[in-house]
Amino acid sequence: MKHIALLGMPNTGKSTLFNRITGSSARVGNWPGVTVELLTARVIIGGTMVKIVDLPGIYDLHGFSDDEMLVRHFLEYNPLDLVLIVLNTTQIERQISLALQVKHLGLPAVALLNMADEAHRRGITVNITEMTRLLGMPVVLLSAKYGDGYVNAHAIIQHALTDSHARPLEELSADFGINRQIESEMEHLLHATVDISQILPNRLTDQVDRFALHPLLGPPLFLGLMYLLFQGVFTLGKPLQELIATLLGFIKENLLLPLLTASAMPIWLQELLADGVFDGVGTVAAFIPIIVLFFLFMALVEDSGY
Repeated sequence: MKHIALLGMPNTGKSTLFNRITGSSARVGNWPGVTVELLTARVIIGGTMVKIVDLPGIYDLHGFSDDEMLVRHFLEYNPLDLVLIVLNTTQIERQISLALQVKHLGLPAVALLNMADEAHRRGITVNITEMTRLLGMPVVLLSAKYGDGYVNAHAIIQHALTDSHARPLEELSADFGINRQIESEMEHLLHATVDISQILPNRLTDQVDRFALHPLLGPPLFLGLMYLLFQGVFTLGKPLQELIATLLGFIKENLLLPLLTASAMPIWLQELLADGVFDGVGTVAAFIPIIVLFFLFMALVEDSGY
């Protein structure tokens, strides 16, 4: 069985790609040398059974955060046949450094430039052929969310697996000479392969961002939005709570209590069921409108970019 790891920075669509590759076969499990559980799945790629692990999002292989140390530890103790480096194409100038770090480790890898559809709308174009040559690994444009380019990516992953062989990795350590070399390579790579249009479409969201993300206006606007969010949750949730309480009270007085009274149960059991179990469930149920509204509003805030 061969082993693949998904590596990338946070919010690159790595988990979306993992779900697209694995479908519903994902599960949480332990890996040798790793003290926490990671999301893994077994799939068949090109007639070969492959185990895929979705690593935590990191910014740097030499960083000191818990997630970065976990990924570094994983790479050191788990020989891999292939590393899939998931990059956000709209932020390629900040994310390509991770692919260069993997290149210098000598790990077999494929760079997957995700969110290619969004990058195209922003006027960002990437010379895939030249980037493949300079990185020394296959590079693919795709949209994991919508599936664009996924068939081509799957074929390239299958081909890369055929030619790769797992090997142990020497201990990772910060090498400032390598870091300076990576910075130099990154500048050359971006200049040779990435073109960002000087005239971008003047979208409504861009106009809103000028105010919402303004260094001075942004923080008070964000705090005001959070205040309105919580006020909206409780303002809309309170009538729904009262409605649920009224409905449960009606059920208790007109259905549950007569049913219990007519039964042969002892009084203490009737009180336990009516005042303990039923009222306890009712208390929890009263919070459901608040919870649903909160997650609904938070989803809207997340989609807004905040």
